[in-house]
Amino acid sequence: MTLTQRILMILVCLPLLLSAAKNQDFTYEFHQGADSCTFKGDFIIKAVPDSLLKIVFDFNHIVDYALTAKSLELVQQGENWYDVAFIYQDMLVLENQSVWRRTINRAEKIITFKMISTSNNMSVIPELLSSSGYYQFKPANDGCLVEFFQEFRLSPGLLNEAYYRKAEKEGIKFLRVFKDFLEQCSKISKE
Repeated sequence: MTLTQRILMILVCLPLLLSAAKNQDFTYEFHQGADSCTFKGDFIIKAVPDSLLKIVFDFNHIVDYALTAKSLELVQQGENWYDVAFIYQDMLVLENQSVWRRTINRAEKIITFKMISTSNNMSVIPELLSSSGYYQFKPANDGCLVEFFQEFRLSPGLLNEAYYRKAEKEGIKFLRVFKDFLEQCSKISKE
């Protein structure tokens, strides 16, 4: 192996090693297909699953962990569900507006979410055809195993690859913020 090949291999592998080191407090998987991808992450929190389920389903707490949302609004609600409208903005020009249905199943300790509608202000943004996922809370030895899962499909386009890379980075960021938020909540509830 030449010196150039060794340097190239180090440059390629270093970000992966650093990323793995930074993510020791949670695990995640990102899978990408031609027109779809999935993101799944989990971590353990020292808390009771039912209390975390209640906190995460509470509309008023979304602002505490959906930090990249420019705004959100409660659209309508029922007994075990509500619709929430998000506006996301990127680079001060690109904007996405979407409405999501969030449904709670207390017996299964799961909150599901599904995109109902979406629109972008610029046609260069890949069109999001569908998206859904869940937050699940399972008893674990030292508290609660928190699982987050999301999948989405895009229309075919030239920028999809860049969108997938950004989605993985945003998923990791979200998981870190979400975990920190739940850790803070579990500390407050113990006091």
